[in-house]
Amino acid sequence: MHGRLYNQLELEIAIIPQTPLLIKSGQKASIDPALPDMQFVRTRRRTPNGDIDEVVYIPGSSLRGVVRAHAERLLRTLDEKHACPVVEATKRCSRQKDSEEEKDAARLYRESCYACKLFGNTDVASRVQMSDLYPSIAPLSESRFGVAIDRITGAVAVGPFDLEVVTDARFEGRIILRNFTVGQLGLLSASLLDIADGLVALGHAKSRGLGRVQIEFTHAQFRFSKPANGKILGVGELAEDRLRKAYNLPTDDTIAVDSFQAVQRDALYYQVRSIDTDQIRRWLEAVAPRWVEEVRRAG
Repeated sequence: MHGRLYNQLELEIAIIPQTPLLIKSGQKASIDPALPDMQFVRTRRRTPNGDIDEVVYIPGSSLRGVVRAHAERLLRTLDEKHACPVVEATKRCSRQKDSEEEKDAARLYRESCYACKLFGNTDVASRVQMSDLYPSIAPLSESRFGVAIDRITGAVAVGPFDLEVVTDARFEGRIILRNFTVGQLGLLSASLLDIADGLVALGHAKSRGLGRVQIEFTHAQFRFSKPANGKILGVGELAEDRLRKAYNLPTDDTIAVDSFQAVQRDALYYQVRSIDTDQIRRWLEAVAPRWVEEVRRAG
């Protein structure tokens, strides 16, 4: 299915910390006493004046992990079978295949859980791509101090240690979703909206109040291989009958949304664009409940 492009959503977002945020670096604590024990992850980027500087950023893998984990939590709330087991690795969708027959793409997709159909595994390609998120303004950071308490004696077991947290910033990045069903778009939307509403936190020390963020949906661009006519079209509506049957795609794979009119971009694709944050959020809220219906239909 990935050899063709039936539909695509390109969603640009901005993440603004509402409480201090720490995405821990994988590096061990430096011997330099001036550096914190737990550092925010950094990368090197070229500044507008041409200099190379280190900046804090949110890796796309960090956001993706949180989004997928929450999406699987939602799926398990509906039924455990719709997401890979957390403990029993042998029952997960991703496992080594032995024969060429077992490598058939359509069959692997059909036999994957709903989460793996969207986010992928080692046998099924992901429909979601998430870029790294870089600061658009100079972040404000500070050091916080903590200790680990011995649960038996009540004394300090480890510490004190310091954490580098970002208190004010605006991280901007992009999410791309390709060849999606309306339900898959709904599940991704539901997860992003829960993060945006502060129900899901990012990074380190979430249980201690860190990591609550706001998400702004700054730009959305949909592409379809057929005229949209006021509806979001899923791949089940756009794909050929042969492909729909092979992948067991939903047949009624459309949803009507307000102010959604496509214009012909070129000889093949139709496009819907918006830079209205409130309008984009309304589109996501309208499609978010659809994943429940699609999952129940699929059984």
